Amino acid sequence: MADSDSGGGGGLWLMDFIIGRVNNRRVKKYNKQSRGLEQYESITTDVLFPVESYNESVLISGGSVDERMRFSEQIIRNCVTHNRPMIILHVGNIGLEQMVERNGYGVVASKYNRQFDAFTSFSLPEMFQVLMDTCKSKYDIKPAGRYILQIVYELLTKKKQRPYFATCANMPLHQLSAEINNALTSKLITQDTANNMNSLLMIGQAEIPKIDTFFYDIKAQCGHIQVDKPGGTSILSAIKNNKILCVDLNSSGNALLVELIVNSLKVAMNRGFEFTFFLDDVAVANNELLKNALCQRSGHNNVICSKDFYALMNGNDNAFNSLIGEAEKTVLLSHGSHISCEKWSKYIGEYDRIDVQNNTTGGWSHHHGGYNYGSNYGKTTMDKREFKIKPEEINRLGTSEVVVYDNQTGSLLQTQVV
Repeated sequence: MADSDSGGGGGLWLMDFIIGRVNNRRVKKYNKQSRGLEQYESITTDVLFPVESYNESVLISGGSVDERMRFSEQIIRNCVTHNRPMIILHVGNIGLEQMVERNGYGVVASKYNRQFDAFTSFSLPEMFQVLMDTCKSKYDIKPAGRYILQIVYELLTKKKQRPYFATCANMPLHQLSAEINNALTSKLITQDTANNMNSLLMIGQAEIPKIDTFFYDIKAQCGHIQVDKPGGTSILSAIKNNKILCVDLNSSGNALLVELIVNSLKVAMNRGFEFTFFLDDVAVANNELLKNALCQRSGHNNVICSKDFYALMNGNDNAFNSLIGEAEKTVLLSHGSHISCEKWSKYIGEYDRIDVQNNTTGGWSHHHGGYNYGSNYGKTTMDKREFKIKPEEINRLGTSEVVVYDNQTGSLLQTQVV
C-alpha cells in the first residue's frame, strides 16, 4: 500500500517537472524569435560583404584599425570587381593608402604622391559652378565672377595650356588686362577676341579680389595633394573612368577642400554617374554640405568607417540619427565608450521578453503509513522591454567579433569574422 502511494506521488512530481520544462522551452523559443538575433560561430569577410553587395550603403564602427582595414579592403575589392568608381576620403590613414597602392586598386593622392587636380574633365560652366558653390558661405562671389574665370579659361586654351586647377589658380588675376594684351601681341587671339575679353573684364573685375582670395585659401588646403602640372586626377575624371581615387584630406578641418570635393561629387551626380563614396574617420557633424551629400538620394552609395561613429558626430544626435538611417547595413565591433554603446543599442532596438517565475508549493508527506506527493503548481510571467543587443554586449565584443544589423530587413547577426 505504501509503495502504491509513493509511486503516485512520484508520478505527480514528474508531471510537474515535465510541464515546467515544456513551458520553459516555449518561453525561450518565443524570446529568441522576438529578439531576432542569429548567432554563428564564424564567417569570412566575403560572406559579410559578398561581391554582389558592391553598391550597398554600409556603416562600420568600432574595433581596431586592422579590423576595419580588413573590411575596407573587401568592400574596395568588390567595387574593383564590378568596375565601380569609388572616391575615398581619409585623414592620414597611410595603411589604407598602401593597401590601395599595393593591390593596384586605384590612384592615391597624398603628400607622398601629389596626383589630385580639382578641374580635370570639368567644362567651364561646371568649373564655375563648383567654385561658386564652394565659395558661397565665405567669399560671396557674384555671378559676374564667371566672366573672370571665362577669360582665364580662354587665355590658357589659346596658349595651348590645359585649364587645370594650378594654372587657373596661379593666373595673375589683377594683371588680366596685361595678359590679354600680351596674347594679342603674340597673335594668340584676334582684336575682336581681345575686345570681348576686355568687356568681360570690366563686368567681372569687382569679383577679382574675392576669387583671388579663394584660390589662395584653397591652395593652402589642397597643396599637399595638388599636382602642379597637367595630368592629375579629379573627382570627376576618376568617376568618369571608373577609377578608385583615395584622397588624404590631411585634416577634417580643411573645410574648403572637403566642400570642393563634395561639390565636384554633385557635378558627377548631376551627370548621372554612379559611384561609391567612402569616408574613413572623417568628421561629418560640423560640415552640413558633406552631411547633405551623404543623405542625398542619387546613383551613389556610402561607406562610412570609423573607430567610434557616435564620437565622430561630436555627440550630435541629429547628425548621428540622419546618417545611420541611410545605412543599409551596420557593422559594429567593440566600443570602449559606454555612451556610444548605449546609442547603438537604442538604434538596433528593443524586443518584448517574457520572464517566467515558477511557483510550486507542497511536496512529500507521510499519510496513513505511506508517502504521498501533493503540489500547488503555478507560474508568474512578466512582460518587459529589453535591448536586442545590450550596451555591455557591444563593449565586450571580442577581436573581429561583430554585430551586424540590416536596416532594410531588421535582421540581426552576431559572429566572428575570420
